Amino acid sequence: MSNEVHKAAFEYASEVYEAVDSRDEQRLLPFLAENCAFIYANKEPVVGRANVAEASRNFMALIASIKHQLLDVWGFDNVIVSRLEVTYTRKDGSTLIVPAVTIWRMHARQIEDYRIYIDVAQLFAH
Repeated sequence: MSNEVHKAAFEYASEVYEAVDSRDEQRLLPFLAENCAFIYANKEPVVGRANVAEASRNFMALIASIKHQLLDVWGFDNVIVSRLEVTYTRKDGSTLIVPAVTIWRMHARQIEDYRIYIDVAQLFAH
Protein backbone atom coordinates (compact mmCIF):
# COMPACT_ATOMS: atom_id res chain seq x y z
CA MET A 1 0.00 0.00 0.00
CA SER A 2 1.13 3.50 -0.72
CA ASN A 3 1.87 6.02 1.98
CA GLU A 4 -0.84 8.22 0.45
CA VAL A 5 -3.50 5.56 1.07
CA HIS A 6 -2.39 5.18 4.69
CA LYS A 7 -2.20 8.96 5.14
CA ALA A 8 -5.75 9.38 3.79
CA ALA A 9 -6.99 6.57 6.07
CA PHE A 10 -5.27 8.17 9.09
CA GLU A 11 -6.81 11.57 8.31
CA TYR A 12 -10.28 10.03 7.90
CA ALA A 13 -9.93 8.07 11.17
CA SER A 14 -8.80 11.25 12.94
CA GLU A 15 -11.94 13.04 11.75
CA VAL A 16 -14.19 10.17 12.90
CA TYR A 17 -12.59 9.99 16.34
CA GLU A 18 -12.73 13.77 16.73
CA ALA A 19 -16.49 13.49 16.14
CA VAL A 20 -16.80 10.61 18.63
CA ASP A 21 -14.71 12.43 21.24
CA SER A 22 -17.02 15.45 20.95
CA ARG A 23 -19.74 13.23 22.49
CA ASP A 24 -22.19 14.75 19.99
CA GLU A 25 -23.64 11.81 18.05
CA GLN A 26 -24.85 14.22 15.37
CA ARG A 27 -21.23 14.89 14.40
CA LEU A 28 -20.69 11.14 13.87
CA LEU A 29 -23.72 10.63 11.60
CA PRO A 30 -22.21 11.97 8.34
CA PHE A 31 -19.50 9.29 8.56
CA LEU A 32 -22.04 6.46 8.74
CA ALA A 33 -23.88 4.84 5.85
CA GLU A 34 -27.68 4.83 6.25
CA ASN A 35 -27.76 1.09 7.04
CA CYS A 36 -24.49 0.96 8.95
CA ALA A 37 -23.96 -2.11 11.13
CA PHE A 38 -22.21 -1.22 14.41
CA ILE A 39 -20.75 -3.73 16.84
CA TYR A 40 -19.11 -2.53 20.07
CA ALA A 41 -17.11 -5.08 22.05
CA ASN A 42 -19.33 -8.07 22.82
CA LYS A 43 -22.63 -6.20 22.42
CA GLU A 44 -25.35 -7.12 19.95
CA PRO A 45 -25.13 -5.42 16.54
CA VAL A 46 -26.92 -2.11 16.08
CA VAL A 47 -28.13 -1.49 12.53
CA GLY A 48 -29.06 1.83 10.98
CA ARG A 49 -27.59 5.32 11.31
CA ALA A 50 -30.35 6.56 13.66
CA ASN A 51 -30.02 3.50 15.91
CA VAL A 52 -26.24 3.92 16.07
CA ALA A 53 -26.74 7.56 17.08
CA GLU A 54 -29.12 6.52 19.84
CA ALA A 55 -26.72 3.82 21.09
CA SER A 56 -23.87 6.35 21.07
CA ARG A 57 -25.94 8.92 22.98
CA ASN A 58 -26.93 6.31 25.58
CA PHE A 59 -23.33 5.15 26.07
CA MET A 60 -21.96 8.69 26.33
CA ALA A 61 -24.49 9.44 29.08
CA LEU A 62 -22.75 6.78 31.20
CA ILE A 63 -19.31 8.44 31.13
CA ALA A 64 -17.87 11.91 31.67
CA SER A 65 -15.61 11.93 28.60
CA ILE A 66 -13.81 9.84 26.01
CA LYS A 67 -10.56 10.39 24.09
CA HIS A 68 -9.13 8.26 21.28
CA GLN A 69 -5.39 8.20 20.55
CA LEU A 70 -4.59 6.71 17.16
CA LEU A 71 -1.46 4.56 17.19
CA ASP A 72 -1.65 2.97 13.72
CA VAL A 73 -4.05 3.18 10.80
CA TRP A 74 -4.03 1.00 7.71
CA GLY A 75 -6.16 1.53 4.65
CA PHE A 76 -6.63 -0.96 1.84
CA ASP A 77 -9.35 -1.63 -0.70
CA ASN A 78 -12.57 -0.60 1.10
CA VAL A 79 -11.30 -1.26 4.64
CA ILE A 80 -9.71 0.95 7.31
CA VAL A 81 -8.16 -0.69 10.39
CA SER A 82 -7.09 1.36 13.40
CA ARG A 83 -5.08 0.46 16.48
CA LEU A 84 -5.64 2.91 19.28
CA GLU A 85 -5.87 3.63 22.97
CA VAL A 86 -9.14 4.87 24.40
CA THR A 87 -9.19 6.94 27.57
CA TYR A 88 -12.51 6.85 29.36
CA THR A 89 -13.20 9.31 32.15
CA ARG A 90 -15.82 8.05 34.54
CA LYS A 91 -18.34 10.35 36.17
CA ASP A 92 -16.34 10.18 39.42
CA GLY A 93 -13.32 11.63 37.56
CA SER A 94 -11.25 8.44 37.49
CA THR A 95 -9.86 7.26 34.16
CA LEU A 96 -9.32 3.98 32.38
CA ILE A 97 -7.07 3.56 29.32
CA VAL A 98 -7.89 0.56 27.14
CA PRO A 99 -6.29 -0.71 23.92
CA ALA A 100 -8.66 -1.19 20.99
CA VAL A 101 -8.85 -2.10 17.33
CA THR A 102 -11.51 -0.90 14.93
CA ILE A 103 -12.33 -2.28 11.51
CA TRP A 104 -14.44 -0.21 9.14
CA ARG A 105 -15.74 -1.46 5.83
CA MET A 106 -16.32 1.61 3.70
CA HIS A 107 -18.64 2.57 0.86
CA ALA A 108 -18.49 6.00 -0.78
CA ARG A 109 -16.51 7.53 2.14
CA GLN A 110 -19.02 6.29 4.70
CA ILE A 111 -18.70 3.44 7.18
CA GLU A 112 -21.12 0.64 6.40
CA ASP A 113 -19.70 -1.92 8.85
CA TYR A 114 -18.18 -0.56 12.09
CA ARG A 115 -16.56 -3.03 14.50
CA ILE A 116 -14.82 -2.12 17.73
CA TYR A 117 -12.70 -4.76 19.45
CA ILE A 118 -12.17 -3.67 23.04
CA ASP A 119 -12.50 -5.00 26.58
CA VAL A 120 -14.36 -2.47 28.72
CA ALA A 121 -15.21 -4.83 31.59
CA GLN A 122 -13.27 -2.63 34.02
CA LEU A 123 -14.99 0.57 32.92
CA PHE A 124 -18.05 0.05 35.11
CA ALA A 125 -16.49 -2.35 37.64
CA HIS A 126 -14.93 0.60 39.47
